[in-house]
Amino acid sequence: MAAAGCSDATEQQAAVRPALESLSLREKIAQKLMLDIRYYCADAERPQGGAADTWGIRDCDQAVTQLPPALADVIRRTGVGGIILFADNLQSSAQIVQLNRDLQLAASSSRAGIPLLIGVDQEGGRVNRLPRDEAAAFAGNMAIGATQAVHGERFATATAEVMAEQLSVLGFNVNFAPTLDVNSNPDNPVINVRSYSESPQVVADLGAASVTAFQRKGVAATVKHFPGHGDTSVDSHTGLPRVERSLESARSVDLLPFAEVFERSRPALTMTAHIQYPALDNSTMLSKSGEDVVVPATLSRKILTDLLREKMGYEGVIVTDALDMAGISNYFSADEAVVHTFAAGADIALMPVKIRFPEDLTRLDGVIDRVETAVLEGELALPEIELSTARVLNLKQRFVSTQWMQQDQRAAVADARRLLATPAHRVLASELSTAALTSIFQPLTGQLPIISDSTQTVQVLAPSAAVGAAFKVALSEVTRAKIEVLDPRGAIETISAHAADLLIVASIVPAESAVELGGVEDLARLKAAPKLPLDTLYRIYRQGLQAAREQGGKTVFVSMRSPYEAARFADVADVHLASFDYKAFIDVNREMHGPVYRALASALVSSTLPQGELPVTVRPPVKADGALASGK
Repeated sequence: MAAAGCSDATEQQAAVRPALESLSLREKIAQKLMLDIRYYCADAERPQGGAADTWGIRDCDQAVTQLPPALADVIRRTGVGGIILFADNLQSSAQIVQLNRDLQLAASSSRAGIPLLIGVDQEGGRVNRLPRDEAAAFAGNMAIGATQAVHGERFATATAEVMAEQLSVLGFNVNFAPTLDVNSNPDNPVINVRSYSESPQVVADLGAASVTAFQRKGVAATVKHFPGHGDTSVDSHTGLPRVERSLESARSVDLLPFAEVFERSRPALTMTAHIQYPALDNSTMLSKSGEDVVVPATLSRKILTDLLREKMGYEGVIVTDALDMAGISNYFSADEAVVHTFAAGADIALMPVKIRFPEDLTRLDGVIDRVETAVLEGELALPEIELSTARVLNLKQRFVSTQWMQQDQRAAVADARRLLATPAHRVLASELSTAALTSIFQPLTGQLPIISDSTQTVQVLAPSAAVGAAFKVALSEVTRAKIEVLDPRGAIETISAHAADLLIVASIVPAESAVELGGVEDLARLKAAPKLPLDTLYRIYRQGLQAAREQGGKTVFVSMRSPYEAARFADVADVHLASFDYKAFIDVNREMHGPVYRALASALVSSTLPQGELPVTVRPPVKADGALASGK
């Protein structure tokens, strides 16, 4: 399974030797840390009962959109190597440019003066950080997977090129994308539609095209989550997933895309997964509670060094997934997690501590202190730290644009606004939504078009008013029929009293998760959000579809995220569509836009089926006698 790396290790050190030799040990360690500055409350104290290591509780919610002097000082004083930004930090092109320039200015004022890696999760689809009203957003990986049979690698390449252009002009140099996880578990709550396909080869082909496009346009791509997060049913934001594959299966499924993409596209970074994978490493380590746990991949030397580095030949930068996630933070303190992952072979520790209040400003120093002690006492090998730092410096030489940093401020803002307003970007987003739209099951003869000239009334049943409103806007552009948006809580009574000519049920499963909103600090908000339980929604959807059918109406079920759920409704809907995306936005003129809704509206008035093909298997439940089960 050997694959080509990014360059020979000796060459990497030689290329950055002057910079490396100028750094103290503490500065070398700092270059290996990537901090988040999502929130900071400069004039507040941590609420009573709050704790610096309590993730999932948002004690501070003041988003950093301008760099506070205290955080600038942390960057200058420690010489930290990188910053990751989130949607909360990104409001408009002018503001983003200013923030990223201020971050680089702070780094240039450090003793070493080494610029920052500035990264973001811009995957497309459910993980999109740039403001949608200004930067065109694209349906995600599974949507691209649905286009592969007809369009090959076109959309993987084209969307990555546009996202790289968007990120570059705003001052980003690292994107934590694409995802190479093979979604082989339909119940996967965190990957799911973030995966291209259940086929390892399709994931490899589309992933390689995406990496090549990102890096050709000057943004360092990150393949994730090594060694493969696709066969999990636990979200590593909330727990520690375990993959129970055999070694042979690991090689043929989870590892195959990584091996091929290393060989074909040479990704600049590889991100680790907070998962247990006993077939690759079944050793245990002592957690902070005194429990022996199977070592997570992020902390496993067998996985990161023996497998990834030596057997697979990868010589790029290894970055951890966020160390605040429960898959690590529930078991290890921040300091120990960083030491363990560096010992395992990681080059960059992502989000090792959170700085939210003035009392937290020295927490990064504490991590550096702990790692420095580990080196001085022989717990970590100095030559490995230096080689690792060299990889980081080499990455910066390749992808940090000094030209962008030296550009006039007004010119940089003008360039960003002009690039983000490119009409072709919105056209590409619409083309992808249309090409990805998929008929999950073959409809009965005579069902198309779903909406015809004789259709007078349409009811839309969706989990939120916003989704229903987006449908109404798009449908109003293709039909004169009266469109009624139904609240799930009263939908059955309304449909039973007066069913429309057509009932459209739009479902969004899995529900929003921490990764979409940003991270574990969103977990409390997600849990508190008022919403109907999924089993209640499914009961309402089924009863609504049945009631509409009984009154002679047509029925359509739309899976707007994961297509697997359509199997539950195979027997009660005439047509089943998968869009893999449901996001829309409202522009400055208060007009709603959503390429996926327009694609769906066009499909409903078409006499032909959409051209997308399912990249995963969806099988309706079958009774013992061969008939379709009820799906209840």
